[in-house]
Amino acid sequence: MSGKYLLVLSFLSLVAAAGCKKSQAAEEPTTQGRELFANACSRCHGSDGSGGFPQAAGLPSPRNFHDHAFQASHTDEQIEQTIQNGKGTAMPAFGATFDPAQRKALVRMVRSFDPEK
Repeated sequence: MSGKYLLVLSFLSLVAAAGCKKSQAAEEPTTQGRELFANACSRCHGSDGSGGFPQAAGLPSPRNFHDHAFQASHTDEQIEQTIQNGKGTAMPAFGATFDPAQRKALVRMVRSFDPEK
């Protein structure tokens, strides 16, 4: 192969990687992530991440993490921000509960539910 061809392929690979929204998608969840999810998230999102029923009338259903459209449209940073800051009255903020490493472990766990990963 010519040097130009390899250079173009390398460049295209870098561009594709830079546009990837799910930087942790290929990583398996950690034991810590599984435990945190089981203890703090599963009561609303289900132990299998499939969501559940609203906690009160008028609130949305908890997110189904098996929804590939959700997975594809949210960055790791957006998911981490939702864990940290909550989502209005629908989801409490866990900013004071989890440190950055724990939030990242939870993001990996959320990503593990993507059916197309």
